[in-house]
Amino acid sequence: MRELFTLLLFLITLWAKAQTSNDLSTGVSQLVLNKPTRSSTDNNTVERACIDEKLTGQCIQYHNDQWFSYIPADGSSFYINVRHERCKDGRGVQLVVFKGELCQTETYEIISCNSPATADDFYFKVNSPEPNVRYFMIIDGYLGDFCDFTIEVSDKANGLPVLIEDPLAEGILEVNEKMIELHWEYQPDTSEVSHFSVIRTSKTDNKRWQLPLAFNSRGGVGSEYLLKDTLTEFGKYSYEVYLVDANNEHRLYLHHQAGLTEPTPARENTTAFFPFDVRKNTNLQITITDAVTKRTLVNKFVKDYKLGGLQYDFQELIDRGHYFFEVRIYDFKSRRTETFSKRFEVQD
Repeated sequence: MRELFTLLLFLITLWAKAQTSNDLSTGVSQLVLNKPTRSSTDNNTVERACIDEKLTGQCIQYHNDQWFSYIPADGSSFYINVRHERCKDGRGVQLVVFKGELCQTETYEIISCNSPATADDFYFKVNSPEPNVRYFMIIDGYLGDFCDFTIEVSDKANGLPVLIEDPLAEGILEVNEKMIELHWEYQPDTSEVSHFSVIRTSKTDNKRWQLPLAFNSRGGVGSEYLLKDTLTEFGKYSYEVYLVDANNEHRLYLHHQAGLTEPTPARENTTAFFPFDVRKNTNLQITITDAVTKRTLVNKFVKDYKLGGLQYDFQELIDRGHYFFEVRIYDFKSRRTETFSKRFEVQD
């Protein structure tokens, strides 16, 4: 009996350690402005009674969600930052933001339901919130992923927006072998832009630049900008230029793509010319055999030829794995036969 009690106590302790306190809505984690919280979706469950999938549609598949909340003191906009994700499958997390009475789904007002579908840092901006109203956040692994992450409510953005809108402008991307030049123009708008952030992404690496605004001799903001880059690996590259304000909020300004392709190895000329003097209206026959196996590969009459000889393209035979040939040309009119040998390099 004592052993059974000990086993039950161990299992209860193990279960308590496996699940986070905010796995259920009753343990919702209250966030404090500008104080990051580390958390994890591992081993969490879904509290079906407190969600309504009709409200979120296909934007989220509840799997191992966690509950957070924040009560703004005034109507100042705030950012929900999700950073430092470490995910089993690399898909990242998805974020649902809503307000209403907890577990009374008929009162829920969905503010956002999105995921960047990556494990990159992202933020969502809540504009002009209602003071002293509780805003709820559900974090879940995207498409069933399991993730550790940091969540923070802040007066400054961190990362990229969870939803990136279409570019505001167009630029010019010039590619000269491995050298890249990205040109763009910028005319200041009503927003207070502090600098440009340029992000280059590829399958192998990411690279970032921070470019200050240029100023002309009259103290105004310069209009022309240039970024130079050198590509070192073959593949496709994406360049995104963002306008960044004092709150680190990013707006996509330009988006261009470039590629560095591996040069195709020069192929050996597969066409050969065989000198064979003939008269007009002469019927010729060409017979090609594999010089190694002695197998006949081609045996046909030829009408298209030059008076000085016959030209033949061996590409199809090479593609079939033959490289050493014996070529016999027969002139039916003079009954003359000539035999040639032709060898090609073995292709990898």
